[in-house]
Amino acid sequence: MNDIVVKENISSMIYEVRGKYVILDSDLAKLFGVETKYLNRIVKRNYGKFLNNNCFELLFDEYETLSRCQNVTLNTTLRSQSATLNNSGRGRNLKYPHRALTREGISILSSIMRSDRVKEVAKELLYEFDKLENKDNLIIKGQNIENMIYKIRGKQVILDSDLAYLYQCKNGTKTINLAVKRHIERFPEDFYFQLTEEEIPLSLRFQVETLNESGNGRGKHIKYLPYAFTEQGVAMLSAVLRTSVATQVSIDIMRAFVVMKHYLIQNGDIYKSITRINNKLKDHDDKFDEVFSYFKPKELMYFKGQIYDAYSDILKIFKQAKKELIIIDGYTDISLLNIIRNIKCDIILITKQNTKLTKDDTDKYNEQYHNLKVIYDNTFHDRYFVLDKSVIYHSGTSINHAGSKTFSINLLEDKLMKDTLIDNINRIMKL
Repeated sequence: MNDIVVKENISSMIYEVRGKYVILDSDLAKLFGVETKYLNRIVKRNYGKFLNNNCFELLFDEYETLSRCQNVTLNTTLRSQSATLNNSGRGRNLKYPHRALTREGISILSSIMRSDRVKEVAKELLYEFDKLENKDNLIIKGQNIENMIYKIRGKQVILDSDLAYLYQCKNGTKTINLAVKRHIERFPEDFYFQLTEEEIPLSLRFQVETLNESGNGRGKHIKYLPYAFTEQGVAMLSAVLRTSVATQVSIDIMRAFVVMKHYLIQNGDIYKSITRINNKLKDHDDKFDEVFSYFKPKELMYFKGQIYDAYSDILKIFKQAKKELIIIDGYTDISLLNIIRNIKCDIILITKQNTKLTKDDTDKYNEQYHNLKVIYDNTFHDRYFVLDKSVIYHSGTSINHAGSKTFSINLLEDKLMKDTLIDNINRIMKL
């Protein structure tokens, strides 16, 4: 038997069944002003639009538990019907078992029925569901908000993504940033600013890189560098952002800022020591990078189907470049941009004029990353990756076809060949 929890703090028509907030078909029919049979007939006619997670039949035990629950006042008709069925012994063989609809089920049903009354009632119901779901999901605890506060450019800030979560913005950071743009004169730089890639907190940067490199496609949705709000920026945002929790959440955030200030003051010496240690570790990491840069793979081979392995290793090769990366690939497409956006150096692409990578694609890329120069040249057949004009890899396939067939990537070691190729590249770049 499934546990059923009925919430006391909202309408008695909304219950929690199987871990979901639902309303019974009989209650919904009454609100819509139709018979239950009519409502269920619509559901059956549009069965393909309703899934088990948004519309399902109640088991008798579930319905019986609802009927007995002392925390709920069911309408007289339902209670009377339940008692009659139980006394007659027919309860376990209901001809028309009750259905339960979730928030999504109500939304689908209202879009099918389309009457003004249905739309108005559905709007009110969805609002009630939202209040319940937001109440369960929202975490407004001082300790949790404190974990969202970072120190950047000498200021304590909270990121737009965390604010969107706390303010329950359905459109995420889009809602936050749109509110700022509409009142941009109220947000000077000491209230609100956009982070650089280097300023992104380590935890967030690791998450972004993991998404980009995981191959599951999720990283591509992270398009823009985050914005940061200072304490004054949060106060101003609460004045222009209209959500049901903005005021209370802003108060909690302000308190978290105060707590963090006291914490930093009390532990200032510790943080100075940690900063010195981090700087030393960074120096060591740079030296290790320099040492390991000499241990480059000389030959890599990939068989058909090793698409992720090939893309992952190509990205690793690209990341070895410190100042400049030259990519020679006459058959590239937009997939190249998804790789090089993780490279923090100047990038020169030498490709053919009629590739699938359009000028519009590269212009949009440069509007955000500003590190790509495209040179159109038709003299290369093979593909090369040139790192800082000193290390050159030869690739047996174009990047956009990596892993579709067996191919290899080789490190060029012959000095004469390398010098000749680099001279040729320099000549093309001067044209």
